Amino acid sequence: MASWILSQQVVLCVTLLLLLLLERKAARDLGARTLYALWLLLPLTLMVNNLPVDLVSLENHTLNRYVVVFSSQSQQVGAMFSWQLLWIVGGSGVIGIAFWQQWRISRLCTVPANHLTLPRNFPENLTVAMSKEVGSPVLIGLFKPKLIVPASFLADFSSAQQQMILQHELVHYRRRDNFFNLCALLFVALFWFNPLVWLAYSAFRRSQELACDAVVLGNKNRQEKILYSKALLRCAEMSLQPSWIYSQYGDKHSMRQRIELIKNNGSIKGSLLATVLLLSGGLLTGIAMANQQSKVQGKKVSSSALVERVEPKYPIYAAENELEGSVVLQFDINADGSTDNIEVVKAIPEETFNKVSIAALQQWKYKPEVINGQAVKQTNLLVQLNYRMERLPEGETIPPLIEDSTANN
Repeated sequence: MASWILSQQVVLCVTLLLLLLLERKAARDLGARTLYALWLLLPLTLMVNNLPVDLVSLENHTLNRYVVVFSSQSQQVGAMFSWQLLWIVGGSGVIGIAFWQQWRISRLCTVPANHLTLPRNFPENLTVAMSKEVGSPVLIGLFKPKLIVPASFLADFSSAQQQMILQHELVHYRRRDNFFNLCALLFVALFWFNPLVWLAYSAFRRSQELACDAVVLGNKNRQEKILYSKALLRCAEMSLQPSWIYSQYGDKHSMRQRIELIKNNGSIKGSLLATVLLLSGGLLTGIAMANQQSKVQGKKVSSSALVERVEPKYPIYAAENELEGSVVLQFDINADGSTDNIEVVKAIPEETFNKVSIAALQQWKYKPEVINGQAVKQTNLLVQLNYRMERLPEGETIPPLIEDSTANN
């Protein structure tokens, strides 16, 4: 998992920088709804970056050899364990804080708002409640959505403002924005160590709010837009429950951008939109071509075909007795890149390194060959694992245990 996460960083950073630049510089000219839709570019680039490519052959008897060094293994394992542990702690922290905020909001003292004469009709499965502990409307929940409005909602806003504010929340509800927020939150937890991800999360939420504003104000006149802007500012002033997983009313930068876009909202510039679409298409094509350029020519499997290699654990018995040796394994690569049908072909000494070799190879990942768009299985592949207590002197190599004129070190 750690190697996969690190392998996504270049593509991830390029895509995030493009989206952040568009959100900051081109929101007015692209239109809020278009800007929100462009965030789909992020999952698309990650999907394209992880498509299987034609890297290896169907059947091959090339012997690939790897050296397992005990003297450096403990340091490598310790470093990887530290990174894995740090990543798990960070991601768990993000999810933990989000659940804590969800718990706080779910514990708000609410009462049914049935007796309130709210100026809109609501879907049957949307519960409407009111609370003295919120200063602005909050839409919570995925499977049992609930809209919480301030207890003073009718007194604080005019009838026209109430209509537009509630319409804004209903746009969130109909678009299932809480689901997309959950996906964005999980994305942050996955890549929490990348600062661009945090900037992108805030930008995504701002784009979401701007897109809702655009729907609400689509057919409104200038006076209604002014009333709506004042209502937004009022909500920001009254915000009592700041929550980065639900409400964006407390974010001053977000509110400033929303007011500016309402004030200066114009028509979408077709030329800019076309340029952005071309850039997006070029980015996706470039990622796909970059993956294809790593294609191995000819009918052989080389070390470059490996996506993820797990280092075998040097057996304690062998380390204590300073034993060295080698194991040749035969295996298949499934269409999903996993290894299968692992067998020991030859081992010196016998049985000493067999179990740890098989256990490690079971966790290796390859990029399978794709023929006519279909990933296929490769069979009868060979790998030799050489176990050494110390690194070999420069220039010294370990001969293959079986005949193979194309073996590489």
